[in-house]
Amino acid sequence: MRKMMAVGLVAASLGLASCGAKASLDQTVSSLGASPDLQMHFTGTVSGPGTAKAQSALNALSIDMNYSNPTGAALSQSNGTANAEIIVNTGTQPLADVRVVDSNVYVLINVSAVANIPGVNLPATEVTALQLLLGGRWFEFPKSLLDTLAPTPSATAEAQSVKDAAAARAIFDELSNLIATTTYTTLPGGGYSQTGTLLSVAKAVLPTIESLSGRQIPTTSVKGTYTLTVTGSGSTATGGSITINGPSSVTGGGNASVGLTVTVAHASDSINAPTGATVITQSLLKGLISQAG
Repeated sequence: MRKMMAVGLVAASLGLASCGAKASLDQTVSSLGASPDLQMHFTGTVSGPGTAKAQSALNALSIDMNYSNPTGAALSQSNGTANAEIIVNTGTQPLADVRVVDSNVYVLINVSAVANIPGVNLPATEVTALQLLLGGRWFEFPKSLLDTLAPTPSATAEAQSVKDAAAARAIFDELSNLIATTTYTTLPGGGYSQTGTLLSVAKAVLPTIESLSGRQIPTTSVKGTYTLTVTGSGSTATGGSITINGPSSVTGGGNASVGLTVTVAHASDSINAPTGATVITQSLLKGLISQAG
């Protein structure tokens, strides 16, 4: 679970560090972990032919990812021990709240908030039943239980994990080099903006992708552009966005775009274990799965 939460931090780091001169890029990345606390708020957009329903749903959804170092030191010095929280919001209500505190995982699900998402039509009887079972209650998954549920990695799995990590690092480096060598624009209020082609992205990562697949991959059909933006106050990142534009797959042609925006803050906001959480045991977990089914 902690690795899953770290994905958001890494993704935000890549997006926020996507533009600008190398020195500013490094400072921007460093600013994310320079304080004991970090809050990131994500929203998505989509536009173009046939995207009206998707945009309506995205308008109602947002994600908050928060990190806090319990020692009070900078997050960059937490060595993987920082507490973390992911909140999935529907409108002004949380649909799900997941916290990792001292390696224990706490989960809160508000099933009734599903009604705030356009296009999601669950029978009222099911929503009521699930809300009675799960809604408004914190559940604690102790580290001891999670350790028993996690499979013991085999030598083959560990070798594959090392290989995957190396490939991810190579792709990250290839994208970073592309971004660093592509023209960018300095924004008046601080930060940078950059637009490039998706073909350049495909060509940048092609060597690694082909080495993994073992075959040549054509890039002639790759069309469209990307725009990366980072906003900041001095060398401190305050937000960023990525928008991808390309031909729509909807009959009739036209272009479509999809975007992700993040705002960044460093307010003092510790992440604590909720009080009164129901501790999940193996037998209780089996019972909840059976009832939910």
